[in-house]
Amino acid sequence: MGNYEVALHRTTSIESIYDCIKESKDFDCIVASGGDGTLNHVINAMIQNNLNVPLGILPSGTANDFANHLGISKKLTDACDVIVNGKTTEFDLGKINDRYFINVAAGGLLTDVSQKIDINLKNTLGKMAYYIKGIEQLPNFRAIPITITTETQTIQEMVYLFVVLNGSTAGGFKLAPDATANDGTLNLIAIKSCNIVELFNLFIKMLKGEHLESSSVIYLRGREFNIECHEEIETDVDGETGPKFPLNVRVSNKKIKIFTP
Repeated sequence: MGNYEVALHRTTSIESIYDCIKESKDFDCIVASGGDGTLNHVINAMIQNNLNVPLGILPSGTANDFANHLGISKKLTDACDVIVNGKTTEFDLGKINDRYFINVAAGGLLTDVSQKIDINLKNTLGKMAYYIKGIEQLPNFRAIPITITTETQTIQEMVYLFVVLNGSTAGGFKLAPDATANDGTLNLIAIKSCNIVELFNLFIKMLKGEHLESSSVIYLRGREFNIECHEEIETDVDGETGPKFPLNVRVSNKKIKIFTP
């Protein structure tokens, strides 16, 4: 491939990703084939091992929101061409407590769907499995109390979910249309408690990219957010299980180099 000598490593577990990266210090670049969750572990492993080489992305996972954000095709030959062409761009990472994320950290309604899907269903149905699992969770539909603190304000609100984006897309929705993953900021979007009709209308607005104007949405842009919740709810980091509350979420500028179109 492009005169690169390629060493393949098929990971069989999360631990094997970290073992593989630990043994890859003599390589010129790392290429990750998978979805957002795979990217998350590869990037965290690279940082743990002070591996400052470019990262290539082959978006072969169920959810490839960050690759979509960068415009990297799911067609294997096209994604390989991006790497071979050699153009790299420096990107920010988010950091939630002591863990980095490439695309999104979230909590509340539906944010733990990817953690609860049977792997066989996920492999068979792909992204449709997320929607099926999401429908199953609707009977548990309830708002949670959170407190969001920034450098300038504190917000206490009942919300159904919140997402903190480094990129622009989560769950297939372009939630922060004007965001880029190297602008030195994160975007926090939370959906306030509202009735089912208002919520349905909000999802329609999301499809049109008009949701940030809604009174049912909290939208904040900044470098750091502290988020508290006194209920036991799951958090999600790039589709993987996240840390417990309280959460300190902040941006790390120009932390990773990635091959880009």
